[in-house]
Amino acid sequence: MNKLIKKFAVLGHPISHSLSPQIHSLFAKELSIILEYKKFDINQDKFDEHLKNFIKKGFYGLNITLPLKNSAFKICSELSERASLCKSVNTITFLDNKILGDTTDGIGIVNDLKNKAINLENKNILLVGAGGSANGILYDLIQTKAKRIFITNRTLSKAVEMKEYWGKFSNKNQVILKVVELNSFSNLNFDLIINATSSFLTNGESPISNNVFNHLNDGGACYELMYGQETPFMKEASNKTNLVFDGLGMLVEQAAESFYIWHNLKPKIKNVEIFNSSGFESFR
Repeated sequence: MNKLIKKFAVLGHPISHSLSPQIHSLFAKELSIILEYKKFDINQDKFDEHLKNFIKKGFYGLNITLPLKNSAFKICSELSERASLCKSVNTITFLDNKILGDTTDGIGIVNDLKNKAINLENKNILLVGAGGSANGILYDLIQTKAKRIFITNRTLSKAVEMKEYWGKFSNKNQVILKVVELNSFSNLNFDLIINATSSFLTNGESPISNNVFNHLNDGGACYELMYGQETPFMKEASNKTNLVFDGLGMLVEQAAESFYIWHNLKPKIKNVEIFNSSGFESFR
């Protein structure tokens, strides 16, 4: 009977904080699926070797978190369109001797914003950051039919490269991409500000100055991709709006999308939200 149990895991470094095993176990319980889901701390230098071992051990799929998403992207034999454009993979499926790669981070944040009744169609978004996390969500942000997405970054040249790279896809979806210098936002207003940087981990500061939040429209929201603590970005945003969110909802939604890829069943995230309100904090 154990041979019928599909095996899954999440890989990253560090990984002890990961909530993925708890989330996928709740999804499986809801949909009466028997599975095994573990977490493994994996060294980036030996990623290829570890992946071969998971194949040998009969794993069906893997979630990939930092700092391994680009390594996963490079090793996949087939990629979804969004993974190919984002150059990032957080969901791997082993099927018919192939390694299939997809990324669910972008749909994770978009679905979480929908759950929070935040509609992005024809709206102005400020995306802070031009690294892997920012690129990993831009595909799905563009597909929301936002009006304009402004990209800013401490190293402006990276923001310019990001705009040029995504230009064809944004034009196809009739979304305007613009680059703005960090903290130079005169005459601009935003409906959503997303922090896709982790700069506070090194300097303990928000990546943008306080006055940027004065450019937030009434009813506008601020979103921090990280979760588990109130960041300087969130603290400063709270002085302007009550609509300040961390990335926990995104985490649950991207997990739900991964679950759907593997099982062709869409879990109801309300079960995880109930769990969250009753003590998700203990797993952080």
